[in-house]
Amino acid sequence: MSAHIPLDLTRAVKVTAGVADLTGNRMEGSGWSSQDGALVEAALVDQARAGDEAAFEALVRRYQDRLYGIALRMTGHPHDAQDAVQDALVDAWRGLPRFRQDAQFSTWLVRVVINRCHDLTRARAKVAAPPDETLADTGASLEMTVEDRRRQDAVIAAIADLPFDQRSALVLHTFDGRSQAEVARLLGTTEGAVKVRIHRARRALLDTLQDWR
Repeated sequence: MSAHIPLDLTRAVKVTAGVADLTGNRMEGSGWSSQDGALVEAALVDQARAGDEAAFEALVRRYQDRLYGIALRMTGHPHDAQDAVQDALVDAWRGLPRFRQDAQFSTWLVRVVINRCHDLTRARAKVAAPPDETLADTGASLEMTVEDRRRQDAVIAAIADLPFDQRSALVLHTFDGRSQAEVARLLGTTEGAVKVRIHRARRALLDTLQDWR
């Protein structure tokens, strides 16, 4: 298997900037695939593990928007998010022969992205909030007001300022729609610890964003 990543990931990936209810409601439509889609994915994973670059490209296309959305909320900056996703996909491509398929491919991929975001945020003490154009929902950009944009900037910046353990738990549960048990498995901790981290993160965000409520 060659070391390069086959898909050109330098193309801009847009992410819908709908802000989840910070009191605990998760975003809708967060399921990864249907049952039939899971069968297709399993076949693609087998082909990619055998060195099929086209199969890996198909897997990347399936998940790149969601991975970018996770990375954007983890890093707080679009360029950092894109770097984290690109690096994570390179890691995934190189690590495919070691993927044992005892977990869903999407779960494994998210874990790789989270690890890359962790590396990036440890290397950078503070990240900037993303510029407005990366947050616009293309379906509603004409109606979005300046106040809406400023609020979105404030939310993303506030999330990026959370401690990493709180940020990762909040993003995976509230924005990526995963259960607390799933988040615990992804982060290698207990479900109780995840619940505490999410509670602390929401409390911190509500305090930080009280002027926007």
